[in-house]
Amino acid sequence: MLTFLLDDQTFLTDVVCDTWQELVDIAAAPLIGKGAIEPSYLGSIKETIDTYGSYMILVDDIAFFHGRPESGVHEISISLALLRQPVYLGDKRILAAFVFAAIDKTSHRDLLRELAWNLEDDDFLELLRTHGSREDILQKLKETEEKHEIS
Repeated sequence: MLTFLLDDQTFLTDVVCDTWQELVDIAAAPLIGKGAIEPSYLGSIKETIDTYGSYMILVDDIAFFHGRPESGVHEISISLALLRQPVYLGDKRILAAFVFAAIDKTSHRDLLRELAWNLEDDDFLELLRTHGSREDILQKLKETEEKHEIS
């Protein structure tokens, strides 16, 4: 599913920003542009972080920004932003960030499960941390899809 959802518009490289809030705005912009989410969804992400802290950084350097489906999600979508320079959420460094939107709990769980499978791959994480090429990152995602027979 991830390789299908990440396209030329939703795979962002050389992102420059000063704060995690700005990163959320930049990484989510393609999803808003496609009509997959409303701008209100960004508020849900930021509010959740303000309330619960940095839990959206599941592994060092990689953020998984998400909000509540009822906060303006129209379709399952995801974007990936690779940063030129890190930003910080509290004391947590961010070098790459996914913004994902799910329409319900089932699709939310499915996206998280697929992301979790990729988090088990140290080579994949290294590609994210070191600003790997779009082709290499998508190839790793495709390998995971094939391994787990994701369609």
